[in-house]
Amino acid sequence: MVQTLVLFSQEGNDMLDTLIVRQDTLLNDTVLTNIRKPSPNAIDKLVTYKAAGLIKRDIINKRVILVKEAVVNYGEIEIKADSIAFDMTTNLLFAIGRKDSTGKVIGSPVFKEGSQEFESKELTYNFKTRKAVVRNIITKQADGLLHSNFTKLLEDGTSNILKSTYSTCDADTPHFYINLPKAKVYPGEKIVSGPGNLVIEGIPLPLAIPFGFFPVNTKKAASGILFPQIGEERQRGYSLTDGGYYFAINSYLDLTVKGNIYSNGSWLASAQTSYNRLYKYSGNFSFNYANNINGHKGLDDYSQSTNYKVGWIYNQDAKSSPGSRFSASVNMSSSGYEKTNSYVVADHVTTQKQSSVSYSKTWEGTPFNFAASANHSQNTKNKTIRLDLPKANFNVGRIYPLKSKNSSGPTKWYQELQFQYSASFDNQINTYDSLLFTKEVWDTMDNGFKQEIPVSLQLRPFKNFSISPSMTYSAVMYSQRSHHYWDENTREVVTETTKGIFYGQAFNPSISASFNPQIFGMYSFKNTDARMQAIRHVMKPSVSFNYIPSLPGLSSDMYENVQIDTTGTRFRDYSIYEGNIYGTPSLSKKSGIVGFGLVNIIEGKMFAKNDTTGKARKIKIIDNFGINTSYNVFADSIKWSPVTMAIRTTLFNNFNLSANSSFSMYALDEKGRVYNAFLFSKSHQLLRLTNFTTSLDFSLSELLAGDKKKNKSTTSANSGADMFSQGYENTRGMSPDQSGEQNQTAVPRDEYGYQQFDVPWSMNISYSLNYSKPGLKSRITQAMTLNGNVTLTKPMAITYISGYDFTGKSITMTSVGIRRDLHCWEMNLNWIPIGSMKGWNFTIRAKASVLGDLKYERRKDYHDSY
Repeated sequence: MVQTLVLFSQEGNDMLDTLIVRQDTLLNDTVLTNIRKPSPNAIDKLVTYKAAGLIKRDIINKRVILVKEAVVNYGEIEIKADSIAFDMTTNLLFAIGRKDSTGKVIGSPVFKEGSQEFESKELTYNFKTRKAVVRNIITKQADGLLHSNFTKLLEDGTSNILKSTYSTCDADTPHFYINLPKAKVYPGEKIVSGPGNLVIEGIPLPLAIPFGFFPVNTKKAASGILFPQIGEERQRGYSLTDGGYYFAINSYLDLTVKGNIYSNGSWLASAQTSYNRLYKYSGNFSFNYANNINGHKGLDDYSQSTNYKVGWIYNQDAKSSPGSRFSASVNMSSSGYEKTNSYVVADHVTTQKQSSVSYSKTWEGTPFNFAASANHSQNTKNKTIRLDLPKANFNVGRIYPLKSKNSSGPTKWYQELQFQYSASFDNQINTYDSLLFTKEVWDTMDNGFKQEIPVSLQLRPFKNFSISPSMTYSAVMYSQRSHHYWDENTREVVTETTKGIFYGQAFNPSISASFNPQIFGMYSFKNTDARMQAIRHVMKPSVSFNYIPSLPGLSSDMYENVQIDTTGTRFRDYSIYEGNIYGTPSLSKKSGIVGFGLVNIIEGKMFAKNDTTGKARKIKIIDNFGINTSYNVFADSIKWSPVTMAIRTTLFNNFNLSANSSFSMYALDEKGRVYNAFLFSKSHQLLRLTNFTTSLDFSLSELLAGDKKKNKSTTSANSGADMFSQGYENTRGMSPDQSGEQNQTAVPRDEYGYQQFDVPWSMNISYSLNYSKPGLKSRITQAMTLNGNVTLTKPMAITYISGYDFTGKSITMTSVGIRRDLHCWEMNLNWIPIGSMKGWNFTIRAKASVLGDLKYERRKDYHDSY
């Protein structure tokens, strides 16, 4: 049943004017109207109401009472409760819930206006003033819940609250809250309060605030001050860190400016901006500059240094500009920045840095493409930097001029004629980071331009065999060239560099041939009940030949010769462009290289253990085992290149093994230099090992799992952790007898009644070895690293990383971390007992970002001496 009221009052009279009631028996609706002109004090909107139970209209006392699932609507306002009564004389509405037979309150008043909605114990609302008085209200503000004993809703949408608490804990009884005696709420914007204090587990703590400001605007960022953290270090003294200002420029862009300052004079300034345009681009840019002071001024231990760090990420959406793409990934810093200012372990153990800013463009329907980039590579250990500023390439893909677009049938041999075009330009800087922003850096810049036009034809007389004659026009342009001469005074070769514009070109004819057959071998086991059913061996031998003749008149003059010893009889040829970026476009003499290669792949067919499908699965025994070498027909000496071997395999789906080696066929003289004599003629050995590297990594946790299925092991482990956690949570507030009974049912037991202890854990081990002996002396480096985690309970986990350096005979940087999930809080303990970052830090903080400053932190890091 729906009732409609039009309520108003007459000026100077507390009673309503005479009402005429019109009953619509078909719809069973009642409409109350006034026959006189409405008073200006009357409410301006229609009020409708309904209830599933009692609807009592008291015409004499001008009241309406609704019982059971009562609903009143007034414009955008909707009020629901078990019982509602409103007085037409005072325009007041009163709503309340009721207790059921168990004592639980049902039908508590719910007030809704637009997007704002809350539930309370009692509600009094004035239709005329649009104000309300609410008892025991709970409202959700961003990540937190606001509990208020008394709340007064004002006509502008704000509210004054009395005796309230604010917490980001969603438990029925919050684990913590901030006690706010008085506060004002601006819905969707902020909460401003007077003095308050922190209460944890019902215990008030002497942690008070003079006033509170809680931003709850989750839809729009707002600018504001970033309050600094107070700290102390033994080396740099007292500090204020991470203080600054946040600028919310617009919905696509922001800016954060922060700084650190220390009592010994050290400081750090940083600026970071983030940007995100939907379907366009996203990323961030940061710049940090630090002035680091160590020791005491006037003493020998005093030092001062300035360091910087630049980071830039730019990601373009693929749909924003089809055919072109711009991206950036920059990580660049001075070599001492991380050592002094970073608390990230990876920054201290990583010595290589890479950066790239690139743009690429392709033209649809054409073979043309263009790419340009600025690249950076850095070694923070030896402080070297290499920059490409810029590097550009323009390419024309393969074009078959003799092929018809509309031709059908097999291709004629001459239609395989193809040509391409490529042009490259590069500016390279190789220097040290301390010289990067000085004028000396321009003296080390190398630049060059190169273009190539290869024209080739591929012929396939029979399967797996091809012949490719080609003619390539190659040209380079540099800004410098070199000249060598023998100095009789110093008795050594002297190099002179001439600046200018130099262009070299050559036509390079060549012919190459290759034969790449495949050989298959299969061995099937006779025992049909065996798990291994068959082994297949695939061999891919290859033989190739490449010949480049030396014909006069096909290239510009780019080679000279120089005396190299005091006898005056020994000379060597050199290129006037040696040391430049793209080298020399032609060889000094003819070349003929025969290449030999062999690739082996071994596979097997094997039944899974306890297989019931009857189908064997294919497994890899050796993923790849390759052997390669080459022979230079026209070389004066050392015609055979080193023999290289590489193997890669995965054993038992766990052990990843790879190895690479290099062997020389030639002997060494008494000074450790290779000379033109086979090793076999000197020591009756075929090969001499010059380099060997190998790496092995595996998961120890999976290895020790044995025959347990992964999913069963994981389920059992998680179940144990869950039961442990549930047992702890469920026993809170129980008596000792109840707690013991609960634990007996919660802890899983095996078939013999013993308690199971199956904790999820992982351990990954990696080992690497590098052996090098190019001459008479050898060098071996080997290291082992391990990392993993242990989940003691569902909310608590331990992570660790460590290793051992066999060369230095020492344990590498070791880190242990403990994390505990405390429902609405989290605790972290990180400890580095060994390494250059030796130290520890302990933090316990509220999870919600709105209370990011509500934390306790203790730290002793590598800036403090032990």
